[in-house]
Amino acid sequence: MTPLIRAARPPDAAALAAVHAASWRASYGPFVPAEALGAPLDANMRARWGTWPADRLIRVAEQDGDIVGFGAVERGAPPLLDNLHVSPAVRSGGIGGALFRAICAGLTAEASAELRLIVIEANPAARRFYQRLGGVEGAPVEDTLLGNPVRMVPVRFSGAVLCALSQEL
Repeated sequence: MTPLIRAARPPDAAALAAVHAASWRASYGPFVPAEALGAPLDANMRARWGTWPADRLIRVAEQDGDIVGFGAVERGAPPLLDNLHVSPAVRSGGIGGALFRAICAGLTAEASAELRLIVIEANPAARRFYQRLGGVEGAPVEDTLLGNPVRMVPVRFSGAVLCALSQEL
């Protein structure tokens, strides 16, 4: 089933927090201690989404009326994709790509010339996902995730790639 992709709204905040926490548990379990992904993570996500980030470009994916994924971009020079999460139960069904393309379309409409993000170096599936979409990786850097050291890889998308992806909607 093809998801409905739309702009996020403040009433979506609780669903975004739930998808965000579930995705972190599925994606980041190998990189942080298990206790970091328990109740403290739920509280963190509720707090994070408790104040609506009106300065961000946010798109959600809906299936059967439920939010099953979202992407959020911090506007800046260049914009930063700080979240792209899909519920674990519906991964590998094209939702992440559809969300990413919708984000690209939104940025292209705002005349953004590029997009950047970071991904865990030891997460080959995420890295392949962004490479397939045309992202160019930079040199790995040291960072932290939930207070734990990790190596991250910066990824950039040029304006030409953004434009091409936005036209694939």
